Amino acid sequence: MSDPFAPIAGGPAPRPEKPPAFVPVLPVPSDAPQPPKTHPSLGAPSATWSYRDAAGNPLGFACRFNKPDGGKDFRPLVLFRSAAGGPAKWRWEAWPAPRPLYGLDRLAARPEAPVVVTEGEKSADAAALLLPDYVAITSPNGSKSAPKADWTPLRGRTVVIWPDADAPGIAYADAVHGLATAAGAASVVRIAPPIEAEGNPGWDAADALAAGWRTDRVRFLVAGARSAEPTAAPGGGAAEPIQLADHRASKGSGKRKAKDEGEGGGRGPGRPPWHETLMGYAGDFDLWHAPDRTAYATVRMKDGHRENWRIDSEAFGQMLTLRAYKETGRIPSKSGLEETTRLLISFAREDGPCRRPWLRVGERDGRLYLDLGRPKWEVVEVSARGVEILEDHDLPFIRPEGMQPLPEPELGSERGIEEMRRFVNVETETDFQLIVMWMLSAIREAREYPLLILNGEQGTGKSTLSRLLRSIIDPHEIDISSAPDEDRDLFVLAQHAHVLALDNLSKIENWMSDTLCIFATGGSLAKRSMHTNADLTILRAKRPVILNGIPTLANRPDLAQRAITVRLQPVSAEVRATSTKIEAEWQDAAPRVLGTLLEAMSRGLQLESEIVLDKLPRLAGFAQWSAAVAPGLGWDGGEVYDAFMANQRQQSDSTFENDPIAQAIHRMMQGLTPPEWKGTATHLLEAISHPDVTPEAKTRSPMWPRTPQILGNAMDRIGQVLRDHGYDVTKQHSGSTFYTIRVV
Repeated sequence: MSDPFAPIAGGPAPRPEKPPAFVPVLPVPSDAPQPPKTHPSLGAPSATWSYRDAAGNPLGFACRFNKPDGGKDFRPLVLFRSAAGGPAKWRWEAWPAPRPLYGLDRLAARPEAPVVVTEGEKSADAAALLLPDYVAITSPNGSKSAPKADWTPLRGRTVVIWPDADAPGIAYADAVHGLATAAGAASVVRIAPPIEAEGNPGWDAADALAAGWRTDRVRFLVAGARSAEPTAAPGGGAAEPIQLADHRASKGSGKRKAKDEGEGGGRGPGRPPWHETLMGYAGDFDLWHAPDRTAYATVRMKDGHRENWRIDSEAFGQMLTLRAYKETGRIPSKSGLEETTRLLISFAREDGPCRRPWLRVGERDGRLYLDLGRPKWEVVEVSARGVEILEDHDLPFIRPEGMQPLPEPELGSERGIEEMRRFVNVETETDFQLIVMWMLSAIREAREYPLLILNGEQGTGKSTLSRLLRSIIDPHEIDISSAPDEDRDLFVLAQHAHVLALDNLSKIENWMSDTLCIFATGGSLAKRSMHTNADLTILRAKRPVILNGIPTLANRPDLAQRAITVRLQPVSAEVRATSTKIEAEWQDAAPRVLGTLLEAMSRGLQLESEIVLDKLPRLAGFAQWSAAVAPGLGWDGGEVYDAFMANQRQQSDSTFENDPIAQAIHRMMQGLTPPEWKGTATHLLEAISHPDVTPEAKTRSPMWPRTPQILGNAMDRIGQVLRDHGYDVTKQHSGSTFYTIRVV
């Protein structure tokens, strides 16, 4: 059968292709003329990229020009020679096909390295910085010219395509997939655009670099890459370029897909494993770990703000599940979530940076930060220059379950801290100042936190004031709580809140006193992990604590030296208000009170380095900070310091009067002439246990030391209290413990 499309007999024959008038000179010889520095009509280029062959010899340039209207124009610059002969000249035109790839020299230098292909030279350079383990390449002359390039250097290579986030970028990725596969690439996958690409057409590797992405985050983006094979359009034709919105399944399409491919979270025929799908979202996360190896993910939300999530938390798993459902219309399997979580934790621990997580407060570079606990994760930044609310930041704040938002601070209030007086029914002005100083310490990252002890008879509003103080610093779903049963419970509470408030205490057990002392200056609790034989659980905490109760609570000297004790006045029936009214009035005043505290902190940062104290107490950092912030409230820093020192002396007096051993030594020394006692711990126990010194009823008390060793521990604890009250105690070891006690 004759060919119906053959030329008509006697018709004109096809014209032969004309030979090119110019041929490229490749590579550029060393004696070639210098390339021009400007284009005849576009001027000087704003950027220039050099193309080289596998040996590193120059092949030409790609140049970018900025247009007056803000657009950009690109021109290749290649050395040509006339086909008729003559000298070589630089021409503003592209290489004939097949054109060289950008990065051939890097490909040849690293034959085993995987390859990342981008659209454009700028993007390739950015990818090279973000993925140092990869060789970054591209083809010349834009997204539509991929078929004109020579892709054979990709034979046997592992290839990842990083497309621009727009229709031309997806079309380019489709073309590169086919060309790389035809060239013999070992594998070809494509990166899915992260959440930042939504609403940013053309988003690419250069944008990721400009946005501050780091290598670890880009690795997770690559880890979620999928097969780059284009999807065929109906009828067998090539697929239309996919818009970003097309990747997001609607509820209807998701249900339809689930019905077509099988209900539930199972894979179904041809589906990738769930952990591969979920890891595709990892490019949106900045993974890191705490010093204790706890793994976290910083997630950029759709409205642009960042949130920090503990990877093994239920909330993080729920977030991944919701994302997967919105993307695919299906619910991930439990095993897929668990596998993804394990992978992300491993990546965070091995490749992510180590950062100390912040709970409600933090400090960096001399600036103080306070997490407002609001839905968009705004924080307050306090510096010596002022107070500012940050809506976009990279601070490592975490949000345990139960954390509640602070009021929006109102700055510049004329009423200032005076507005708080009506909520604090203390006996003296100095007590009010000490409560405010405690607040200004608790609302920042500090070297130490004094305990605040609120004493008073029934009906003095101890619980109400505890709630109000906590609500202005660290509001929590559990505002105040009863005392726990053991130190582990107290440490667990400290993992979930910045401020602890313990209500209605009748006494403080020795174990609790020791734990509270740890919270004041910072420390750890190490215990065997549950359901294991060898694993260790370490809990760390340094927290502000509020205690309230009727009796004196800081009886042990080491606790008293770390505490501020304030006594509240009874509230008369004439001025007593309902809790509902108090709460409403406080909700109105709290924004102004918080703003005033923050502005006082800014003033304190200006003055803190200038403060020199005559005498350093146990909580020297608190005393110095109090003296620095007081002027920001219109108070004299020296007077506030004196008030704190007076409170410490009152604590010491109370401890001296309530400690049975201190009182026994005091009575023993009263009858000595000269006023000096020497002896071993055994002799001292005998001396203070004598009926003439201590009544028999007290020596039979469970609080009385039964052995010299127990007495020695007690002496170490009350040594400073005895010195505060005129007794110099020295301790020597010469086979046994030897004490010398003198009246000074």
